[in-house]
Amino acid sequence: MIPTSSSISTNGCDNISSNCVIWQGPDIACINLCSGDSVSEVVSKLATEVCTLITSGVTANPNLTGLDLTCLNIPGTTPTQIVPVLQAMVVQICANTNSKVPASAGLPIMTLPVCLQYNDAGGNPVTQLPLDQFATRIANQVCLNLSAIGIIQSTLTSYNTRLNTLEACVLPCSGAVVEAQVIPTCILPSVLTNVSVLLLALEARFCALETAVGLPSAILGTIGQTSLTSASAQLTNPGSNYGSIGGWNSTPVNLAQTVQNAWVVIDDMYTAIASIQLNCCPSGCDSVIFGYTTTNSLSSAGEIQGINFNFQTSSIPAAFNDCAGSTVITITDSDNVTVTAVVNVSNLQNVAAGTLINIPTLNTNKSLNISVAFCATDAIDTCSETITSVIAGVIPCPSNVTTSAITATGVTATFTNLLGTTASYVIDILDVSSGNVVATYTQNNPTATVTHAFTGLTAGTNYSIRETISIGGAVQVCPNQTAFSSTSADAPCSAGLDLALIIDYTGSMGSSINAIKTGAASLVSTIDTAAGSSDYRISLVTADEKVGSASTVLPTYNTSSDYTALPASQRIINTGTGHRQFITAWEMFQTNNGTSFTTQLNKLNSGAPTAGVPLGSGDGLPEPTDMALGQVIEANAFTGVFRANVAKYVIIITDQSPGGDDDVFNATDVARLNSLQTTALVSGIKIFVLGAGTSQTYVNGGVTSYPWRDIATNTGGDWNVNPSPAVISSEIVAGCA
Repeated sequence: MIPTSSSISTNGCDNISSNCVIWQGPDIACINLCSGDSVSEVVSKLATEVCTLITSGVTANPNLTGLDLTCLNIPGTTPTQIVPVLQAMVVQICANTNSKVPASAGLPIMTLPVCLQYNDAGGNPVTQLPLDQFATRIANQVCLNLSAIGIIQSTLTSYNTRLNTLEACVLPCSGAVVEAQVIPTCILPSVLTNVSVLLLALEARFCALETAVGLPSAILGTIGQTSLTSASAQLTNPGSNYGSIGGWNSTPVNLAQTVQNAWVVIDDMYTAIASIQLNCCPSGCDSVIFGYTTTNSLSSAGEIQGINFNFQTSSIPAAFNDCAGSTVITITDSDNVTVTAVVNVSNLQNVAAGTLINIPTLNTNKSLNISVAFCATDAIDTCSETITSVIAGVIPCPSNVTTSAITATGVTATFTNLLGTTASYVIDILDVSSGNVVATYTQNNPTATVTHAFTGLTAGTNYSIRETISIGGAVQVCPNQTAFSSTSADAPCSAGLDLALIIDYTGSMGSSINAIKTGAASLVSTIDTAAGSSDYRISLVTADEKVGSASTVLPTYNTSSDYTALPASQRIINTGTGHRQFITAWEMFQTNNGTSFTTQLNKLNSGAPTAGVPLGSGDGLPEPTDMALGQVIEANAFTGVFRANVAKYVIIITDQSPGGDDDVFNATDVARLNSLQTTALVSGIKIFVLGAGTSQTYVNGGVTSYPWRDIATNTGGDWNVNPSPAVISSEIVAGCA
């Protein structure tokens, strides 16, 4: 094919040279065909391969010179071409077939070319055949080759037709559109098939599959049907959930994930059922389990007076009963004194309350040895086991050691003795920083109350009180030590007086605040007189709170100009636990500031924000007055630093317990007050608490205490339920005396 220069169209198409049409199919290595070759090159290479096949085929009658044909006994000249050779082989085969001797008898054995070797029915490799079978196999292969050549020729004819079409026009060609064909692999026979036929077959197969499996909506609907979740407990390991198993899908979104979860559950169920099958039904003594737990029954003093035995860890089948109807429990103390008890474990195994055995004659201050001689029988099998255990002895420590009369050099320690006159107490005072014992006292034959006044302490020092108890031959060093601090050497008010007034500014305090405002002049006069010729300084702080922790929760006086005019450092807004606390310094420590103090005091509880400072909120709960105390006396020095060599007083006016940052008084607040007490003692600050808050109690371990009274007394201050100005003045005068 040569390029054409004709401008004439043929069959509606422009004539284009085959050199100008490009093959865009894949590379075909066996005929050296590459994508991008021209159609001329494609046709040339295909024709070359076809000619080669024809030339090397049977019809070409190739030369077989060199082939040894002696065994065929061919008359005349030995042929050298394939057709005469094949004919001679056929003649020989026919001659052998017509003889009485087996066809292969006497024939030479021929080695098969590698390409014709095969395995027989038994799987054994066949590499040699008698001549007749050899020829037959070759003939069969020749026929297969001829068939393949025919297919190749047909394919080439088809390619030639398609190439002629490509040469004759530029796609798209006019005329009927030929439907694309593909060769299916499973739905239809693997022959060239129109795409439309395959598509219809696919649709039929898809509809059948959809009918069998269900619509996608139905499949998705089944995914959420199970009640099992990641939090569901495993059957094999109830302490763990399915979410802890690898492969579990917490939120399955498709059928595969749902099936994965189903298999996780099935595996768990299989393991659990297998365990049940293996262990479900022991018999005889294998079905009997002995066990018990003990709980001490304590006296009011905290000593062991009895032991409760619980047998719910035992499992005795209904057919069994205690041997002779009972089981013996033996309890022995360190002095080899014994108490025995007889019980029926078969009956007690299902009694949650257990059974109490009193031991009044035993020494419970030291360890007790327990022996339970279990025995059960069903009249066939008798099962017995003795189980022993040890119960540690108990020496109860005093529940509440109080300190009083704390001075710079002394303290009085007091506690209740519940152990009787046979106990002996050693009370040690330890220096916290060094751990050394600086004072000690021994109390033998104690009465109901043990008390001792210690002297010789160092001013402004942190101490702890430790008790060691001896009773019944046992010794107990009590682990919970009581802390206290000696006061600093008191400075007289005449050397100067720093007084911080902290007022509970919640809704219930209006009348008390108004009374203090009325008596302000008298109060300032009392302070001025107490200071003598020296100066005084007064600060004023309020403590308020409101339910809620959001940033929008603000004090009622948030928009008051008197409040907003204060520096930000004097306006603390603390976000607590469900509450917000508002600690405000209205007056800082200033020299002889009675006038400015009175001015700031008179602003409190003075109406709407536009006209003054309205009273705060509060909910009738413990208030953050302790938080205000911490701000005043600790390092942050909210209203200024207390001077060193002057009298230092804090007066708190409140009708509630201290509530910290959560409006609840609990053990956390007790610890906080103890810390504040230590700070006050070391700094020489006396705390006075006035108002109904001093009557608020706290019960711990059956012991009732008064938190505000304790911190006031222990710091050398005082308390009073009456918060009137006259009482405030009298407390100042008494403290300065």
